[in-house]
Amino acid sequence: MKELMRSAQLSDVRQQNYSTIMRELMRSGPTARTDLASAIGMSTGSVTRLTGALARAGLVREATEPTTRGMGRPKVPVAIDESTYGVIGVHFGLHRINTCLIDLRGQLVAELPATERTTNLKPLLRGAARSVRKMIDSHGLTVLGVGASTGGWVDSSSGQVHSQPVLGWQEAPLAEALHELVGLPVLVDSQVRALALAEHWFGAAAGVDNFIHLFVGNVVGAGFVFNGSPYRGAHSAAGGLDHLPVAGRSSQTCVCGSRRCFAMVAGDLETARRARAAGLITDDQEVYDVFALAVSGNPQARRLLQDRAGVVGTATATLIELLDPELVVIGGGVSAPVDHVAVVRDAAQDRLAASRGGGDTTATARILASAFGPHALGIAAGAIMLDAVYRSPEAFVPALTATAS
Repeated sequence: MKELMRSAQLSDVRQQNYSTIMRELMRSGPTARTDLASAIGMSTGSVTRLTGALARAGLVREATEPTTRGMGRPKVPVAIDESTYGVIGVHFGLHRINTCLIDLRGQLVAELPATERTTNLKPLLRGAARSVRKMIDSHGLTVLGVGASTGGWVDSSSGQVHSQPVLGWQEAPLAEALHELVGLPVLVDSQVRALALAEHWFGAAAGVDNFIHLFVGNVVGAGFVFNGSPYRGAHSAAGGLDHLPVAGRSSQTCVCGSRRCFAMVAGDLETARRARAAGLITDDQEVYDVFALAVSGNPQARRLLQDRAGVVGTATATLIELLDPELVVIGGGVSAPVDHVAVVRDAAQDRLAASRGGGDTTATARILASAFGPHALGIAAGAIMLDAVYRSPEAFVPALTATAS
């Protein structure tokens, strides 16, 4: 029994060391083993042994260009191997499923958007499974798992979507049901937490330990990272901003009875309704058609989206005053395909200046667009699984256990 316990403890330590090395290589890029050992506080011999096992398993590789610093043999950097493994991200939105394949560096390899006219769980899952299989068959990477995201209240620990109001889902077993169809490990989380995770790890918030990712789409929500860790709340429900009162008034009443809820005033559904009322799009068109008009230079569409960005800016100021982050990352249609983050920034600064009696706002949070543009939702869903692979590489790559000795 003692030998079994000792073996398990050694395995846990080895797993942690693998994770530490891979995360440092993700953060710093190609790094010589001696420099890597110094960065993570490990002996060079241990780093050499562990990176050797990681290389044999296809998780890291030696970089092609050695570096020379002063006298002695050139140093050969090691780097994350992007050529062997990948993960897939699937985002479930209103009438759209975005499926992305990303490599172990978080880089987009391929994207497969699909239009679905139903909101029912089962046909959407079947459509997602078809896209996953097509992605696997079309590319040479070995897929280690699938990350799935959607709006609303998502419990990552149980794999359940407790409530997704736009799709009408209640207590949907998303992780279990998708796993049964694709035969791969599946992890789920809310889209706002997934977005915050991706931006923190390899996006606009890399190296920032206190920030907010504000997403404005059909649903409105925020992913919070405090002291370097995602904040989920006591019931995995943190970040829902749909009913936050904001400036402006919706053309329709929210289910809660208000016309001033954030999602009702500034969400994609309201933006599309206003575009239809203005004759910009037809009844069967959606907010994506408004974006296309704005990209082509239509002044009415641009003004409509700028007005929406102004509302988002005043709400951003409220979040900054409440939480005092270093950074706010803006995602959704406010930042791509038409970038109105400058409008958000100006509106937030104006509101903060007014609330502070005209005081200096230069010390407040920076406001930036998402690093991933229109691909953000699919990449972020993939980041859910990518994070798990980095935390426990042996659990997803059996070859790593075989090469550990």
